[in-house]
Amino acid sequence: MSIEAHASEALCCDWSHFDRNVLVTGGSDGLIRGWDLRKMRTHVFELYSGEFAVRRLACSPHSAAVLASANYDFTTRIWNLERGESAQEVNARHTEFVCGLDWNPHRTHQLADCGWDSLANVYTPQCLSGDLVV
Repeated sequence: MSIEAHASEALCCDWSHFDRNVLVTGGSDGLIRGWDLRKMRTHVFELYSGEFAVRRLACSPHSAAVLASANYDFTTRIWNLERGESAQEVNARHTEFVCGLDWNPHRTHQLADCGWDSLANVYTPQCLSGDLVV
């Protein structure tokens, strides 16, 4: 089984933790696409993160609607998949490419990202802190 995920390079992917049929891909085209493996002919959602590549994706293990992306514009973005609109939060904590990110499976909404600037950041995105959840 193969998916032509992007017109240019597909750089990353991650599985939904809540639906075994949903795969999310990110590409050098700045697009994030969601795929339902039962209907592979077209993507079920598409988000545009800007003109720079999406280097890493991480579906939240705490909420089916939350996705994080690491981008080559030195940012980490938090997305609400139910709204399917622009990023809910953009974190510019790096001075070089963000090349990795992951959710802490043991602490709700805690995210870590790392970049070419030698930094690793651990934080809870503001849009997910307290009672406010995207």
